[in-house]
Amino acid sequence: MVPEHGFLPGRKFPIYKTVENYDFGGAAFRVELYDDREKLKFSRIQCSKIDLENTSELSSKLAILKVKEYVDSIFRQSNIRIDSSESNRIEIRLQAIDSRLIGFGQIKVHGLCQLLIKFKDTSRIYCVDIVDGDKNAPLGSNAIVTRKTASRFMASASIRGCIEKFLIDLGQIK
Repeated sequence: MVPEHGFLPGRKFPIYKTVENYDFGGAAFRVELYDDREKLKFSRIQCSKIDLENTSELSSKLAILKVKEYVDSIFRQSNIRIDSSESNRIEIRLQAIDSRLIGFGQIKVHGLCQLLIKFKDTSRIYCVDIVDGDKNAPLGSNAIVTRKTASRFMASASIRGCIEKFLIDLGQIK
C-alpha cells in the first residue's frame, strides 16, 4: 500500500501572514476553540464540490493544534489580545479540514477548511477551497514540490483564509 503523499519528506506546515493587514487596536477577546469534525463527519464543505477523504495527516486530532497556532499568530498580527478572563467571547469550531490532490498528469492541489465562528449574536460559517495557482495561494499551478509539502501548504492557506474572512466581518461587527 502506498501512502497518500508518497514517501518523500515534506516541509512542515507554514503559518502564513494575512493577505491584508488588520489592526484591532489591542482589543481583547476570550477565544474558545473546539473540534467538531468527529461529531459532524462531513463528506463535503459548503464552498466546494470536492469530497473530503479525511485520510491524510489532517484527519488526526492534532490538526486542531494547527488551527490554534493560526488563531494565535493571526490575532497577534492583527493587534488582538487573547485573554481568558474577557467577557467578549469568540467561539471557533473546526468543522472540516483536508487537502486533496485532484487530477492525473496536471494535478491540482486543494486546501479545504470550514470553521463555524460565533461572536456576540452572530454565528457564521467560514469556508475556503483554495487551489494552487489561485490569487492568494502559496503555490503556483506549476510549483515543483512534493505532494506532502503541497498538501500542507494549501491546507495551511485554507485555515488562513477562513480566519481572515472572520477578521473582515469582525471589523464590521465590532
